[in-house]
Amino acid sequence: MVLKGAGTVILNENNEILLIKRHGTSTFNQLWANPGGKTEPGETQEEAAIRETKEELNIDVETIKPLGTYEDIKDGQLIGEYSGFLVKIINGELKILDPKIAEIKYFKIHDLPSNLAPYTKLYIKNLQSN
Repeated sequence: MVLKGAGTVILNENNEILLIKRHGTSTFNQLWANPGGKTEPGETQEEAAIRETKEELNIDVETIKPLGTYEDIKDGQLIGEYSGFLVKIINGELKILDPKIAEIKYFKIHDLPSNLAPYTKLYIKNLQSN
């Protein structure tokens, strides 16, 4: 079974990217990543990205554009597909609501942490090439 998930890329007015540090998770633990999570049955990846961002960080977002899909492959098998979306915050006060998030922080796009999730790397690369 292929795990489907989605997340959001949020830039502030200084062109800094909002990242979360994952904590106590079975996948991508202790890595900095964009907000996001698993797609629920009947839900599009874009809908999942918006919902997960609200559930994790207490903010409503609106999609600007898609940033691609990361394929997680282990031992030659596709085990996950994670789609990213550039979004803007439209409402809410940023705060951690999910216990799997140890920290949230804005980073300069050219000064990112070395322990960055691979799907987040892909979304940033696609963001910069557009």
